Amino acid sequence: MQVDTVAQYKLLISLFLFCTTLTSQSVAAESWGAALFKTKRHDFGLVALGAGAEFLFELTNTYDRDLKLISIRSSCTCSSAQFSHSLLKPGETGAVIAQLNTSGQHLRNKSAVLTVLLETVLNNVRRTDTVQLFVSGYIRPDVLLTPGSVEFGAVSEGAAAVRTVLLEYTGRLDWALMKVERSQPYIYARAEEIRREHGEVAYRITAILSEDAPVGYIRDVLRFTTNELQPGKTEPVEIVVPVQGVVTASLHATPSPMLVGVLASGESVANNIVVWSETPFRVTSVTASDSRFRFAFSDQESSMQMISVSFSARLVVSGRPMDIADVIRISTNDPRQSTLTVNAFVKIVP
Repeated sequence: MQVDTVAQYKLLISLFLFCTTLTSQSVAAESWGAALFKTKRHDFGLVALGAGAEFLFELTNTYDRDLKLISIRSSCTCSSAQFSHSLLKPGETGAVIAQLNTSGQHLRNKSAVLTVLLETVLNNVRRTDTVQLFVSGYIRPDVLLTPGSVEFGAVSEGAAAVRTVLLEYTGRLDWALMKVERSQPYIYARAEEIRREHGEVAYRITAILSEDAPVGYIRDVLRFTTNELQPGKTEPVEIVVPVQGVVTASLHATPSPMLVGVLASGESVANNIVVWSETPFRVTSVTASDSRFRFAFSDQESSMQMISVSFSARLVVSGRPMDIADVIRISTNDPRQSTLTVNAFVKIVP
C-alpha cells in the first residue's frame, strides 16, 4: 500500500511539472510581442487642461519577417492611440502614439490600458499576439494651456523660430511660476505674467528655437516650477508644456533608407534616388563602400537631382544567403549641406 502511495505521488509530481512546462512554453509563445517594446508604461504626471499630452511607445521588429500592427483599443475614453506605421519591415522601428484626453471631459487621476494586436510569421507559422500598454496622468482642472503645446512646425536648418502659448491658473491668490527647466540647449523659454486678479493668473510663455538646432524631429517638454508644493512632499509642483516641431535639412533624399531588394546570385537591379532642395545645387560625387554599387547622375545644377543606383549580385558564396547594409554618400556643392547619406539594404539569395 505504501509503495502504491509513493508511486502515485511521483506520478502526480511528474504531471505537475509537465503541465507547468507546457504552461510556461505557452506563456512564452504568447508574449513574443511584448519583447518588441522599449517600455510598456508611462505616467504623464500633472497635465494642464488643453495640453498636448502625447507619448510614443517605441517598438522594433527584431524578427526576420514583416510585422503587422493590426489594431489598438483603449479601456477608457480618457486616452486614445494610433500607430506610426501599420507595417514594420525587419529591423524597422515604429511606435504606438498614446494621447491623454485633456479637453476637460476627464479630470484629475486618469489611467487606461491600451491593448495592441500584432501579427507576424514565426517558424513559418502565422501568429498574433496582444500586448497591453499602460498610461496614467493627473489632469489639472485649475490650469489651462492655450494652445495645448508649443508647435514650431517645419523650420529650415539654420533658421530661428519663436512661438507663444498662454497659461492660465485659477485658485490661490499667490500662485506663481518660479523658473523654467529645459532639456535641450537649443530651446529657450521665458514666462511673462500678464494678468493677476481675483485668484486668476495668466502667463505668456515664449519659446525660442535657436539657429543651431539639429536636423530632425523635436519632441520635448518645458518644465515650469511653481511655488506650489506637491501634497505631503517638499518638492514643488511642475507644469509641463509640450514642444514639437521638425528641423528640415536643406537637402532631402527619397527613398531613405533605400531597400534595393532581394536578388538571386548574378542578378542586377536599378533604382533611383531623388534629391531636392529649395535652391539649385549640383551633385559632385556618389560613393558606397561596396564596389557592386554603381551610380550615374547629372553634372548640371538643379533644385532636384535624380541619381541612378544599380547593384549587381556577384561574388556570392554559393548556397548561403547574404544580407548587405551599406551607406550611400552623396556630395554636393550646396554650402549649407555639402553631404547627404542614404542607408541601403540588399539581400542576396542562392
